[in-house]
Amino acid sequence: EHAMSAFHRELPHGAGLIMISRAYYQHFVDLHVCDERFVRLAQAMGMAGASRAQDFITALERLQADCGVDGLRMSDYGFTREELPELARNARATMGGLFESDPAALSDEDCLAIFERAYR
Repeated sequence: EHAMSAFHRELPHGAGLIMISRAYYQHFVDLHVCDERFVRLAQAMGMAGASRAQDFITALERLQADCGVDGLRMSDYGFTREELPELARNARATMGGLFESDPAALSDEDCLAIFERAYR
């Protein structure tokens, strides 16, 4: 998200996180690098019967809808598809240390794919 607010300073940090969260977490769900963690998160978010990593994405979507923030769109803050590659490069170049905490390595291409998946 820091790359997003670097280019669009009017973007609230929390709104940026919300806008990319589903795509970001879906990337790791698809890789199956921390399935049990996602199942536990879904359970902690009220899905007692959660048994799959994808259940976390469902719980996240419900939480965002319940909070009324599921409609946040990057385009509403002036983002365009054309600037997504620069956002991905900036994220890796300026915040590279944060990527070390991810459950799996993220390449520039992965970052771009996440931004593209998140873009609305």
